[in-house]
Amino acid sequence: MPKTLSFTGTLTITHCGVCQIPHAIPAEMYDDRLANGGEWHCPNGHKLHFITTRADELEREAAAAKRQLTLARASRDAARDQAAAAHRSAIAYKGHVTRLRNRIANGVCPVAGCRRHFENVQAHITGQHPEWAAEHPEALEQ
Repeated sequence: MPKTLSFTGTLTITHCGVCQIPHAIPAEMYDDRLANGGEWHCPNGHKLHFITTRADELEREAAAAKRQLTLARASRDAARDQAAAAHRSAIAYKGHVTRLRNRIANGVCPVAGCRRHFENVQAHITGQHPEWAAEHPEALEQ
């Protein structure tokens, strides 16, 4: 005569990884093993366990998020450094152009090796140093 079983809980149906037999275990036990690790046996006696637990997965996700945050901060800092360097370079370039314009305004040729005095320096530069004039058009602007 078959026996009957009365069960009021919830069962989770799973399969044995060795013999593939379907079987049910209490949902609380399944969730506990998934979250914390541990073993159970299939009806044929094979020992079963989860390779990674939820805690392992959460730790891995947290480590990945931490790495991503570190990379984002490093990228932000590098962008700030580049922006600061570009700003300093722009300031230095502006000073250089101002010195060239002042020299031209005082009638001195700003080209290295020339440095002579002229009434019309711009005419001298465009006639005698066209390559310098092409490289430094901002210095010749008034």
